[in-house]
Amino acid sequence: MKADHANGLVERVQAGLAGREHLLGRDFDCHAAARRIADRYLNAADGVSGFWIARPRWTDGGRPTRAIFEVLRSDGRVGVWDALTLREGEEIAHVLTTLLP
Repeated sequence: MKADHANGLVERVQAGLAGREHLLGRDFDCHAAARRIADRYLNAADGVSGFWIARPRWTDGGRPTRAIFEVLRSDGRVGVWDALTLREGEEIAHVLTTLLP
């Protein structure tokens, strides 16, 4: 990961998540989440949509593997975060839609 990390991306995502911490939960580590999301966004995420979504992760059999919701660009295939609940996923997707192009 680059030191300056694309114009303070980690800091911007962390601030956005911290602003919704009351919805994410007190034990949600905004800094760790921001670092992981920024890394995945810069190095692995695909797509060009500015909208982010949370969707259930499915197995080949069509059933959820567990209560995990993947946060990804609405037109992408590679996610940036695995949320434990749909609400957490939606809040993170909202922050990313607001902050990231």
